[in-house]
Amino acid sequence: MLSIIISSYHPQFYSALEKNIAETIGIPYEIIKIDNPNLMGICEAYNKGASLSKYDYLLFVHEDVIFHTKEWGQKLINHLEKENVGVVGLAGSNYVPKAPCGWFIFDEIYNFKNYIQNNKERTRRTIKQMLIPYAKVFAVDGVFMAVTKFVYNEFLFDVKVKGFHGYDTDFSLRVATRYHNYVINDVLIEHFSEGDSNKLWFDNNIQIREKIMHRYQENFDEKVESILFHAFLRRYFSYYNCNLKNIFFTLRFFPHQLTRYNKFLIFKGYMYYFFKHK
Repeated sequence: MLSIIISSYHPQFYSALEKNIAETIGIPYEIIKIDNPNLMGICEAYNKGASLSKYDYLLFVHEDVIFHTKEWGQKLINHLEKENVGVVGLAGSNYVPKAPCGWFIFDEIYNFKNYIQNNKERTRRTIKQMLIPYAKVFAVDGVFMAVTKFVYNEFLFDVKVKGFHGYDTDFSLRVATRYHNYVINDVLIEHFSEGDSNKLWFDNNIQIREKIMHRYQENFDEKVESILFHAFLRRYFSYYNCNLKNIFFTLRFFPHQLTRYNKFLIFKGYMYYFFKHK
């Protein structure tokens, strides 16, 4: 009933997960392992795995996790069988700012998480359990992304998103233009690595936001938009020169609904970066 697709590069993690799934899933399944020691981007690996799948429900999951929930397979299927469902995940957010960024929003009122976060050494364990049964979101974290094959075939992973960053934001936001994405609380995993927001992550998020200019939420959060645009400029001009060409490029993502005061502060920020790069 469930095809589990894994882009694998760490045999020890994969073996532990394979055994864990067999002990916990509780329904018929297949695992499609795509050996991928940096041979291809994760989008290409996931599309390759999905093309080999035989079931109508797909789960794209990292290999450095274990499942703590028993009989979790049917619980997941129940969510995927709901009307107009898109991506089902265990972490995501329901606010999409104008500025390029990942799924996570600094203001926790917009984030929904249901997982245990640890590190590879298993020394830093943090439990994030959502109290409500499910939450509608737009962007979904890629550690766990479930979708029907029907919806997957409509969107696919975009192989133009290179490497291992941003693929989840890109896929889930495109799906959210037509379907409802959810974070659920009746499946619990533990994840044994922490994110790496490097330059490729940043560039991929810019590419994604250039491509997807959809307006997701009706409300406009002045504080979130202002803080994230300042953060975007700070990071952008740490990688690229603050010249007129790049200033005009960043203005593509400018949140025009800001108040005059916040617009003035952003203008001051531009002046700071411009003279800093002189």
